[in-house]
Amino acid sequence: MSLALPPLDRRRRIAGMLFIGAFIGIMYQLPLQLRLLEPHWLDATAIDRAIPLTEWTIWFYCSYYIFLFLPFAVCKDDIRPARVLYALMAAAIIACLIFLIWPTRAYSQDVSYEGLTGLLWRFVQAIDRPGNYFPSLHVANACIVARALTREGGPWRTIAPLWAFAIIVSTVTTKQHFFIDIPAGIALGWFSVKLVRKMVVIDATKWPMLYRQQQE
Repeated sequence: MSLALPPLDRRRRIAGMLFIGAFIGIMYQLPLQLRLLEPHWLDATAIDRAIPLTEWTIWFYCSYYIFLFLPFAVCKDDIRPARVLYALMAAAIIACLIFLIWPTRAYSQDVSYEGLTGLLWRFVQAIDRPGNYFPSLHVANACIVARALTREGGPWRTIAPLWAFAIIVSTVTTKQHFFIDIPAGIALGWFSVKLVRKMVVIDATKWPMLYRQQQE
């Protein structure tokens, strides 16, 4: 059984960006607000202790908020950004369910830096509250976006995987995640892409109210 969903043409991409940004934010914050179960406190492993806190990598961590929306600006066809949108939605829903069933917490880092780097740290600490560690949505979504951009070809074949790799590494060098959250996030991203490809058919004809003008 497949679900027919619309493509994302250029007239609707800004709306798509706003929607997915809000959707991910809601799915991320919902478990933190509901707190249905007592959170499981996580401790750093030997691998985590061996990874140094590297303050400047917060720039890569925050670049995620730019990287996330690039497919909506870069992709030439209307199918690929739609698949990215639906895969990001799937990843957010699955992660939300995991966060609700197995909530995690850890002690936040006590960091204080000056200048723009310090401003970025304060931004992250304000919006990225301790919790929802496993799996990492930063990692999952970076993988989803990198896959789409790489398939776009050109310089994105090199830029996208390198950028995604920097974001993934930054999740542990900023101590915003534990090492185990990385493979979990990669698995979530892979599963979400496969789920959308298997379950979703991109078909404008099933959405006449959205594409009536084009059909006329």
